[in-house]
Amino acid sequence: MEKKLKIVLCALIILLIAIIAFIGVYSKDGTTYKNMLPDYLLSSEFTGKRLTYFKINDKTEEKIYDKDGKEVDSIPEGANEADYKKENVKINADDKLNVENYKKVKEIFTGRLETLGVTDFTIRLDEETGEIVAELLDDMNTDELLQYLQCQGDFSMSDSKDGTVLISKENVKKASVVYGRTETGGIEVYLKIDFTKEGAKKLAEVSRNYLKTEEEHDENEENKQDDENQKQVTMTIEGAKILTTNFGEEINSGVLTISLGTGANSEAVYEYMSRGQVYAMLINNDEMPITYEISTSEYIESSISNDLVYIIIGVMGALICATIIFMIFKYKTDGIIASLSLIAATAILLLLIRYTKTTISFGGIVSMALLLVLDVYLMSRVLNKIKRNGSIDNVFEATFKTYVEELHVIIVFLIIAVVFTFMPGVKIFSIGMTLFYGIISIAFANLLFMRSMLINSHK
Repeated sequence: MEKKLKIVLCALIILLIAIIAFIGVYSKDGTTYKNMLPDYLLSSEFTGKRLTYFKINDKTEEKIYDKDGKEVDSIPEGANEADYKKENVKINADDKLNVENYKKVKEIFTGRLETLGVTDFTIRLDEETGEIVAELLDDMNTDELLQYLQCQGDFSMSDSKDGTVLISKENVKKASVVYGRTETGGIEVYLKIDFTKEGAKKLAEVSRNYLKTEEEHDENEENKQDDENQKQVTMTIEGAKILTTNFGEEINSGVLTISLGTGANSEAVYEYMSRGQVYAMLINNDEMPITYEISTSEYIESSISNDLVYIIIGVMGALICATIIFMIFKYKTDGIIASLSLIAATAILLLLIRYTKTTISFGGIVSMALLLVLDVYLMSRVLNKIKRNGSIDNVFEATFKTYVEELHVIIVFLIIAVVFTFMPGVKIFSIGMTLFYGIISIAFANLLFMRSMLINSHK
């Protein structure tokens, strides 16, 4: 009775994993139900792609200089206009238009997309004209990504009154997004900025020079000073003021943590984290040496039709069903157990692909078919050994010996997975990651579920 309960328990666990993987986990969101699992990421082979052409901005802008030659934003009201000089200058100076800067922009485009976790993209550069073509997956995030590519990426910390730059991007080592739970149960999201050795010294000096005064802590309104009378710093990212503040204490750690907001639900937390990731992306990549603008953008239809996608899914499903029928017909009860293990391996693989945000390409689907063949081959070897001798001791031995004897096959799959994973191109990368996660799924399902159920079945 106990051995049957163990088998049923394993089967129920597999069933639960399969339901989660194949159907999902849904929660009510207003009047609709939303799948809580991450969406599958499909390559441009299935969704189509956007070709966007970036050209060098050849426009001019008006600059205003005072009598001392200092640039100002505008002529003050009531001032003598004769004391000011207006001049139209190119947004991109001629001496900046060179191959070195073109390549630098290409590197920045690539770095920004990689920082945001984008994998399916291609950036091409025409070194003669400086034109850059970005080939991106066409989805709901494409327009935002194109906007981020046009950003200048400036970052600075300056005096809030006279604008003197106190800390610049060259003083920053890395920016990242972190979060922590508050006492009230909410989740507070922070932008964490790690400074270089030189930047840490500057941060300590700035935080020391811009400390809050005692008057600020006095609750008596008569003793409070207005913020404009306090020495404060302004942090600017992409020309926009993120915050203006001063420091409660001197910072000697070389790390500055800035609160972006506290969320009581997943949507609010996601919004704060998304904003923080954009800030981190702009800080972690160099500032643009040249200003670009979009000239044209066009949609390239998917090379694989929806009908072909349904056919591929249907064929994969038919292969799995045929394999299950074959295993049950040939190995009876052991075949049912092996079939459950096959379902478990497939479900675990799909969950790993979802949560690791592995892009699914046509090559990745072919990899899944190869993994199905590998799993059936390994299970058949185990079951054939058990069929000759169904003792519990032989179940242990059969499983162990099969994996030892077929270790060379597993190693070949692992080598292919590793090689493809580190090759450029999302379609090749997809093959490698799918094979790697597939081998993990097969090993986990066979050695945990199948082996456990077979042992209890043969007791």
